[in-house]
Order: sequence, then structure tokens, then C-alpha cells
Amino acid sequence: MTKPIEKEQTEVWDVFGEKITCKVPGKDTFGRFAVVKEISPAKSAVPPHFHNETDEIIYILEGKYEFEIDGIITIAPRGEMLVIPRKTPHGFRNLLDTESKMLAIITPSGFEMFFAEVHKLKQVDIAKIVEIGKRNDLELVMCFL
Repeated sequence: MTKPIEKEQTEVWDVFGEKITCKVPGKDTFGRFAVVKEISPAKSAVPPHFHNETDEIIYILEGKYEFEIDGIITIAPRGEMLVIPRKTPHGFRNLLDTESKMLAIITPSGFEMFFAEVHKLKQVDIAKIVEIGKRNDLELVMCFL
């Protein structure tokens, strides 16, 4: 039986300023997918990374983002949809002076637990973030100048 998702059923994680709401956790879909809503603060950025086993489908709800996906820059305003296959390096930034919002479908589920674990950190600890990422299918792309 299908039923609406109640607000009380969702989890909200603060990941260094990004507010991430888990709308549909993987435990409710037998691990097939998860859905998260992300609110990005003004001019914020998420560094380049990739997933070995996870595909993402991103839909921009509000605002305007710049995505770099496999070396290609794409401007994504409200209503834009992006598909990011596994093993594809990607990162993004909010281009606006106000917050922007996106919805992400993660398949299979599991990567959403990265947000849950990082949310518990008291301070930025890169080594710990890398460790949490490895457990939850996120690899940071390191850039050297």
C-alpha cells in the first residue's frame, strides 16, 4: 500500500551548511533508491567527487547551480535535470546570493548515509570525511596546483 510521506518521517542533516532532508530513505525501498532534498546556502560549493556504485538524478527546484560533470561545465537553473552516472567526477556550486534547492534520486541507496554520518561531526576533519566517504560510496577528487 502506498501512503504519503509524513514530515515527521524525514531526517534533516546539516552538512557544513548544506541542509539535506532525506525524503525517502533506502531502508524504505529495499535499497533500490533514496531521495534527498538539498538546500544550498548562497555561493556555497560541493567539491569534486565521484561514486563507484551510485547513480544520481538531480532536479533543480529553485535557484541556479553550476555543475562540473566529467570536466564539462553546465549551468542548471530551476527546472533543469541532470543525470550523473557512477564513476563520473562531479561537483557543483550555487551561483546565487540566495539559497538554491535541488532534489536528488540516489540509486542504489546507501550514499545518503554519508550525509547522516558527516552531520554528526563536530568540526571539519578531512581525514574523517574521507573515511566516512569510503564507507558510503563517495571518493573526493583531489586537485593539486
